[in-house]
Amino acid sequence: MSAVLCVGEALVDLVAETKTADVGASELFHRAAGGAVANVAVGVARLGGAVAFAGTISRDAFGRFLLRTLADEGVDVRDVRTVDEHTTLAFVARSNAGQRGFEFVREPGADSRLTAGDVPDASLASTSILHFGGVLLSSEPARSACTTIAAQAGAAGKFVSFDPNARPALFASQSALARSLREGCALAHLVKLSEEDLDAMGLGPADAPRLVSDNTRAVILSRGARGCTWWCDGREGTIPAPKVEVVDTTGAGDAMMAAVLWCLCGHYGAQLSADAVADAARAGCVAGAIACTKVGAIPSLPTQTELREMLSRVP
Repeated sequence: MSAVLCVGEALVDLVAETKTADVGASELFHRAAGGAVANVAVGVARLGGAVAFAGTISRDAFGRFLLRTLADEGVDVRDVRTVDEHTTLAFVARSNAGQRGFEFVREPGADSRLTAGDVPDASLASTSILHFGGVLLSSEPARSACTTIAAQAGAAGKFVSFDPNARPALFASQSALARSLREGCALAHLVKLSEEDLDAMGLGPADAPRLVSDNTRAVILSRGARGCTWWCDGREGTIPAPKVEVVDTTGAGDAMMAAVLWCLCGHYGAQLSADAVADAARAGCVAGAIACTKVGAIPSLPTQTELREMLSRVP
């Protein structure tokens, strides 16, 4: 049994060595396993959680690298289906000021071939939390697969979480992006999102609590160095971010999401309450801060020992 089932994308990041937000300005790139949902799966495993990843991964050399990386990190990959399409490549650049640039090579990518049948009923039945993200909502058949799986999980009484992780370059239009991400939010019991995600959906920070509904009981808004704000069951709170020396913010949001899920599942039996969300948000802020002290996404994801040690030093 996997306590957390992450359904989504695994892709290869080609990260610019040059500190610039212009991907085309860099001559050198280094390869890294990526994809927000895959990163979250590894993050939960690093913290000692039982986690599985379900998705479609290419048979090509990059796909074999991704599958090997997930398995080596302790993620259950039995529900991964290999396909002939090439691995999606994400060229990523970041300036010293934190501005980011993305260019995707995905026509279509292996990750976008996900179907609802790729998540067996037995896998859904044996999990406590289903997590998915916004990237696969950008194209079919993955978009329909994700929404169908999330709806099935919710109907079966499973805890569903969603991270919009807005990537406008992957969507046909701004309106399609906003519509798809809002649909993803509505299907989830917990939404963790950033101010960038809100902007992509045509919303502002003041609109975040309005995402709470009869189905979406909790929202966590990450604010980078300012920590995060959460809303649940008519209550709200703000968690300050620990002060750290920032080396690279890549993967910080995924580290936060992983810690939130790990805390809710391991400490609260995947049951939402204001106190549980506050505790999970605190763990998430600390995990995100730890990730900022290291280079890369997966390499920066904290272990349980690292997380507990910093939590013990944070009010």
